[in-house]
Amino acid sequence: MNSNNNQITVDIEPISRRLFYTEDETFYELLINSGIRVRSLCGGKGTCGKCKILVQEGMNFLNPPTKSEMQYLTQSEIRENWRLACQSRVKKTKIQSAKTHQPPQLRIFLPKDILGEDFKILTSGKSKKINLNPNVKKIFVEINKPTLESPVPDIERIFSSLSSTRDNTGISRDVSFEIDTIRKIPLVLREDQHRISLTVYNNKKLIDCEAGNKTEDCFGIAFDIGTTTLVGYLINLHNGKIYSIASALNPQTAYGEDVISRITYAKDNPAGLEKLNSILIESLNSIIKETCTSANVSVNQIYEAVIVGNSVMHHLFLKINPTYIGLSPYVPALKSDLNLKAKDVNLEISRSGYVYVLPLIAGFVGADTMGVVISSEIDKELELTLAIDVGTNGELIIGNKDVLFTGSCAAGSALEGAHIQHGMRAAAGAIDTLKINPSDFGVEYTTINSKKPIGICGSGIIDTVAEMLKAKLLTRSGNFNKEFIGNARIVKEEKDIKFILVNKDDTPIKRHITISQSDVRELQMAKGAFFSGTRLILNHLNRLNNSDLEIKQILLAGAFGNYINKKNAKFIGMIPDIPDEKLFQIGNAAGIGAQNCLLNVDLRKKARKLQEKIQYVEIAVEKDFQKEFASAMYFPHLNLNLFPSLKEYAHIPKR
Repeated sequence: MNSNNNQITVDIEPISRRLFYTEDETFYELLINSGIRVRSLCGGKGTCGKCKILVQEGMNFLNPPTKSEMQYLTQSEIRENWRLACQSRVKKTKIQSAKTHQPPQLRIFLPKDILGEDFKILTSGKSKKINLNPNVKKIFVEINKPTLESPVPDIERIFSSLSSTRDNTGISRDVSFEIDTIRKIPLVLREDQHRISLTVYNNKKLIDCEAGNKTEDCFGIAFDIGTTTLVGYLINLHNGKIYSIASALNPQTAYGEDVISRITYAKDNPAGLEKLNSILIESLNSIIKETCTSANVSVNQIYEAVIVGNSVMHHLFLKINPTYIGLSPYVPALKSDLNLKAKDVNLEISRSGYVYVLPLIAGFVGADTMGVVISSEIDKELELTLAIDVGTNGELIIGNKDVLFTGSCAAGSALEGAHIQHGMRAAAGAIDTLKINPSDFGVEYTTINSKKPIGICGSGIIDTVAEMLKAKLLTRSGNFNKEFIGNARIVKEEKDIKFILVNKDDTPIKRHITISQSDVRELQMAKGAFFSGTRLILNHLNRLNNSDLEIKQILLAGAFGNYINKKNAKFIGMIPDIPDEKLFQIGNAAGIGAQNCLLNVDLRKKARKLQEKIQYVEIAVEKDFQKEFASAMYFPHLNLNLFPSLKEYAHIPKR
């Protein structure tokens, strides 16, 4: 292995891969040699201009733009640090200065156009049965024709016909037409013998009309806007069925992997907010088109979109400056739910369509958490329940039918592969499950899509650390056990101890896939944030209510929560020690909450009531925050009495 590989670090987004640069290779070669599929028509010769990358950090270390780049990139793109992967490399005279720079020295974003990764994005979840009562519906009416004896205007005749059906449809007596609908009426009405379908919004507005009976062609779309991923669900509002689902990586990752960095980008760049908003809307519109194409549905038949997302994503979607969410006392511009015209936010559904945005709970507890509460119905539970939406920003909800408390913990992106040397998002070739034989430290693993291993994703990282603990390779403090330092699988590179999971000969990247001491520390920080956050919210609840309640069941939400081995999550101390049969994985609960609010307008009223009931806890200012976090850094915890079922820890060294 070239020594430079350990000294010049390149972080690749949005896939959260950390690579090591070999002197004199182009970034195209770096990507290809690391098993990252990149779309390029010319095979890296610089003659197609397709391999555009955005250099987010370290531009000062690179060679100047080449003739090919001057040909295929605009001056604006060059100013914004766009390069061609096959033409850019670390300049030879900058190698030494790059080595001495704090890693990662380079950070590169791969746009969707060139990224050939097959990502595993969670779109499913467990939903409880709800009654179908959408905010948009279609009704079919037959209108009397005008005559010379009775030349009644079109609109008046439609109102007359509606009055006879009003009792059966729930339409308000003061229903009104929007102007775009009125403009269509004369032609549409006569297209099929005065037989028309009227699209009704909130039982009060007639927002569209079509010739004939089109009552079954009434659609809505629910969006879960995550920090890392976007998911859209195309749903028929007439029968409640999902017709199509599409997902994508959030393109805002190009300007920051977490919400804080995106707040900073919006604050520090004059056009930052505009940029973050426009690329998000563009991606959502692509999802709309993809779902419609898949289901053979016209975008004009989508009449409403429902949106959930954390508070920062919520603001960026609405093009509201999120700066003050990131500054104490962490307040959003608004918390209430919103009903907006789709055209006012540039969402490309029906011209007369609407957008509903669920309410926020607090600065760092957003509409996605409200979606989790709605879909999980944690507010109806008899037992005290913990719901965790596991992601870059970890939201915690503790409650039952009597109480609801919530808070947010800075879990970071380690669980999504970021800051882990061989970490990556869940894509083809990522190690997702792993076992270690304690007798000889032999490793068995599976990868996504059964591809040859190129890295390790979050579920695999948790499995690895849990297995290393069971094999006593790690101590409870997270250190490598000195007893096994001489083992062939344990190597030391650049002052960092590493355990070899996959030999370089068994992987297409031709480098060992390892878990290092610093990788373990990253996981400790994440799991410590979740557990200490849970403890601090529970303590706050008990102190406020003069109670001594204990968590009796756990709901794991989100993509990561869905795919992890829940027993191993408990074993490392990420979640409290409760019986396995009380641990439930509920999938993309935020997305299910958005779907439910699309299908039943009454749940929007419930969301407003829940907003008043839920009590927010600012975890970082809670009493004993530092002590709780430090104690939770141990595996499973400094206090083993909190994990009485984990008997194996009696044989695992503390330090």
